[in-house]
Amino acid sequence: MLGIHRNGVIGLQPGVSPARRRLLLGLVAGAAAAGLNRRGHGQSTAPEVVIVGAGAAGLAAARQLLGAGLPVLVLEARDRIGGRALTDGSLGFNWDRGCSRLHSSAINPWVDDARRNDFELGSDRQERHFYEAAQRLSGAQTAGYRDVSARLRAELAEAGRRGLDIPAEAAVTLATRSHPWYPLAAASLTAWEGTEPANFSALDRYQFVERGEDLLIPRGYGTLLAHYGRSIDVRLRTPVRRIRWGGRGVAVETGAGTVTARAVIVALPVAVIASGAVAFEPHLPAAIQAAHHDLPLGLMNKVALRFRRNVFPREVTEFLRLRRADGRGLNHELRPQSSNACVSTSAGSVAHELEATGEAAAIEYALAELTTMLGSELRKQFERGAATAWSSDPFSRGSYSYCVPGRYGARALLCRPLADRVVFAGEHTEQSAYGTLHGARRSGERAARQVLALLRPGAPA
Repeated sequence: MLGIHRNGVIGLQPGVSPARRRLLLGLVAGAAAAGLNRRGHGQSTAPEVVIVGAGAAGLAAARQLLGAGLPVLVLEARDRIGGRALTDGSLGFNWDRGCSRLHSSAINPWVDDARRNDFELGSDRQERHFYEAAQRLSGAQTAGYRDVSARLRAELAEAGRRGLDIPAEAAVTLATRSHPWYPLAAASLTAWEGTEPANFSALDRYQFVERGEDLLIPRGYGTLLAHYGRSIDVRLRTPVRRIRWGGRGVAVETGAGTVTARAVIVALPVAVIASGAVAFEPHLPAAIQAAHHDLPLGLMNKVALRFRRNVFPREVTEFLRLRRADGRGLNHELRPQSSNACVSTSAGSVAHELEATGEAAAIEYALAELTTMLGSELRKQFERGAATAWSSDPFSRGSYSYCVPGRYGARALLCRPLADRVVFAGEHTEQSAYGTLHGARRSGERAARQVLALLRPGAPA
């Protein structure tokens, strides 16, 4: 009944009663007065491509297509751009609620973007220390952790070289798994994948390319992405309900109406698609549906804590971890950007459990661990805090993707255009950089090249 036509005008379809017509026209007028939730520059031509999602993948695809002269329309369910990249300054310092490190800096395109736009970069070389209750362990006391971590990496790499698409935990020898420091070494893998080693593929993990040290952005990774997408026209607060791709071109249905175009780039988190939150007509092929389920989102959450003064052992930024026999717990980054604050991270099952308890309980858990290590004065100086809950966010449903054992190849399958009009993008499709913001960006640029090849054969990408 209410449609956004290819000329960008919202109109009424035939067969609407006079009373219904007056009501809908009133809604149209209200939407026009509200600016249709639009940000960026206005769009004057009908889109040839609709991009669903304004995270890094969607924004990268839009920039590349616009640069090639192709009209696009970006639809975003949130009231902001950036997806899982969001910098929060509400506690008096910048902390990233989602991704925060520029991994593989030697091949990460965000590094050049940051430098061109005067974003300061810093090395992620902070010291990392373990505590047994209130005792800080020496380097000699933690030699076992370094040893078992090296063995763990070597055994996983060997499984990957052999092409073993098995649970990462199954690739680890009994001797390594029996080491008293193994639970904490395994916890580092859980943080990387967002799930425990029993749940993700050793072969998929082996394909990730690490080249160059990790870098930090004091102003925030989310701030950098927002700067990157600042000039792109995005329809905010416009969740997509259905994508019809069975006829000529595509029709993308939203609460504000339907947009038609020649092609669609679906740049949504894989868990959102797997959940059925967006319907496809006809249904996606079984192999494509299965691939989305084979790449679930792991979970990493954060708790940010602000204190009235520096209650930490040193003036510098460093990481602390309370040693537990089962390896569970949080990683605590003290004094980020020299602030009187701490950002604590949880991953995998611990993150799910803490998220289920609520923000206040997650803050208390982080405070309790810090108090155990650093003493009760810390709690007295606590001012306020905040916690993320990415699994409960309906527009993300998790943090970053991992591959189920035995399902290696799912990422590559989702890189293939469907019926010459549907293209998928997102970090989950980028085999060598999955789970990262630079992987999301690469996927968006790849999707844009594919669309250009489909719609304008021979045009430079």
